[in-house]
Amino acid sequence: MATRRTLAATAAALLIGTGVAAGGATVAQAREGHAPGHGAQAPGHAFGHKLGLGQVKDRWLDSRVDRTDAQEARAALRAALESARATFHDAVDAAGSDKAAREAARVAFADAVLTSVLAFDAATLPADQLDAVTAYRVAMADAIESLRATVAAAHADFRGATAEAQAALKAAMASATTREERRDAWAAYREAIEPAREAQRSALRGATETFQNSVDAARDAVEAALPQS
Repeated sequence: MATRRTLAATAAALLIGTGVAAGGATVAQAREGHAPGHGAQAPGHAFGHKLGLGQVKDRWLDSRVDRTDAQEARAALRAALESARATFHDAVDAAGSDKAAREAARVAFADAVLTSVLAFDAATLPADQLDAVTAYRVAMADAIESLRATVAAAHADFRGATAEAQAALKAAMASATTREERRDAWAAYREAIEPAREAQRSALRGATETFQNSVDAARDAVEAALPQS
């Protein structure tokens, strides 16, 4: 069983992949004197890839199954993933700033990756292992999606809770005439958003722990279901 440190790193990578580090970026921007909101990246190509492609290379799983080295199946997987990437890129580009369309592209990409991986499993695993691995893949996909949704909600809550403080900061910066006034405005802003920042940190810690527990449960289940050699 992988250590919880490894699982925490996996969760952290997914958190970063969603762009929800924007809460921390706001603090960094405050230190640099930039207005909040600049530099935060909207979900894009890397966003979808990080979420979906975590299913492709699962060394933990591969160390526990009897996979055949089928070159044709691997070539088919690569082709399917390349097609999914291309479709995802095109959909995101076409979506522009339409959040609903970008989300639809992400969901379609994740589904395409899962479908491709399941087809690869079906082509390379013995029949007595396939059902257990399929259930594991679906459980992992659900864990990743739950993590993404929880983190996105934490980010949205942070933005909502700090909107008033950001507006006050912009007004204060617009009227400031000295370095001291600008420094005081940033200090007031940082103090005002601290409760929201702590709430976000707490939500992210909870999301990470839930993800770790879900991965542990999925791995326990597949180990119990796989035929004992």
